[in-house]
Amino acid sequence: MPRPQLRGPGVLHSRYVRRALEPVARAAPTPASAPTGLLGSGRLVVAFIVLLFVCQLALLVEALAPVRVVFRILAFGTSLALLALAKGPRLKHPAKPFLLASAGLTALNFFHPGTNSPLAAAAQLGIQVSVFAPLFWASRLRIDAKMFGRVVLLLFLFNMASAALGILQVSFPGRFQPALSAIVESQGEGYVRSLQFETASGERVFRPMGLTDVPGGASTGAFYAVLLGGALLLSREGLLKKGLGAAGIGIGLSCLYLGQVRVAAVTLLVCMAAMGLVLTVSGRWVRLMALAGVVGGFAVVAFGWAVAVGGDAVLSRWSTLTASGPSQVYQANRGRFLDSTFEEVLPEFPLGAGLGRYGMANAYFGDNSDRANPPLWAEIQWTAWAYDGGWLGLVCYPLALLATLGWGFQVARRRDDSQGEFWLWGSLLFAYDLGALAQTFSYQFFMSQMGMEFWLLNAAFFSAYWNRNAAVHPHRR
Repeated sequence: MPRPQLRGPGVLHSRYVRRALEPVARAAPTPASAPTGLLGSGRLVVAFIVLLFVCQLALLVEALAPVRVVFRILAFGTSLALLALAKGPRLKHPAKPFLLASAGLTALNFFHPGTNSPLAAAAQLGIQVSVFAPLFWASRLRIDAKMFGRVVLLLFLFNMASAALGILQVSFPGRFQPALSAIVESQGEGYVRSLQFETASGERVFRPMGLTDVPGGASTGAFYAVLLGGALLLSREGLLKKGLGAAGIGIGLSCLYLGQVRVAAVTLLVCMAAMGLVLTVSGRWVRLMALAGVVGGFAVVAFGWAVAVGGDAVLSRWSTLTASGPSQVYQANRGRFLDSTFEEVLPEFPLGAGLGRYGMANAYFGDNSDRANPPLWAEIQWTAWAYDGGWLGLVCYPLALLATLGWGFQVARRRDDSQGEFWLWGSLLFAYDLGALAQTFSYQFFMSQMGMEFWLLNAAFFSAYWNRNAAVHPHRR
């Protein structure tokens, strides 16, 4: 057997370099094997967000009222379809096992004797899965940091537009007012009147709706305009985006005060504190002072302007937050629904109440002729989780949220700026996710389009971060 030919020392070096790079080559698809076309590109996320906006705006067109249900389910159905259509590698987000467990619990309740009807039960399961489905299909796409920045900008512009329209609706009563939601109108004249207030000029107006058909709905756009605007303000992408971010903060705070939705203001305060925390932990003091200065300055100026426009109704509404503690304010409003969940719902339905007995699934597809299993009411997300899965339902989905929060915080606290502004987007996602968790105590966040946007944004960021790391040599990660 011939002796192998000896080689020079450079070969040893090239061998170890080749071996060090092999995991990177396996982790990152080559250009030839990477998914091509819309179904494998980050452009699919942008297209899906546009679809969400179109479906929301279609609800404001009176001529489309007969087919309103089509637009309500179109976004959910598209999200489900993309589970099979989207292309790319399956990334292991830490929240996925808990979401699958939650969906499994909901599916088991399909066979619960209290299930309303097969159609309503299928709709209930479909809504829940379609809301978190973006975490599974959007994380497969080839998304980079630039594409993720576009996604954030698109969400910011839509929410800022909703907040700006809300301000116009109060400033010019009757001019920019959309048709009132039929569901709200059906609650009776007394309830509808409670959603109005008298401005400083003496005119009676609805709380700003923005690009929704629900009084006070503009507060959601205002909330996200401030939160996303804060991230744009701290970015390095030029004065135009910084100016847009500052404008969004001012418009959002003004609309938030006029909307008088106190839970949105408290949640925003928590989110800003969370963003400040990660900026402190990562030692970014200059950005922390910039964010605090802009948000704090606009908070004072916007409140004075809102009181001048909205009158005593705005002043008296917000004074209730200082008259008593935030916990007392919550307990007097949404807190009783949380108490009812643990004191009444769970003892009665420890394993769930069956499917299709509340919410949109019941309203559109339910059969409430069975008096032994009447329709149920879920004001907050925690009640909905209890109906769908009992005690275990209150464990699985919140664990998915905590896993998502923890991953975002790990990215946000990194001090290394060599990977661009991922630390900034991580800070934003940590605050954004914390705000979503807080809103589960206020309404059914993860049975709505807002919950779908939550998982979409987290999936897009996870994909962008993974794709960036897959192209970096291991010793630089």
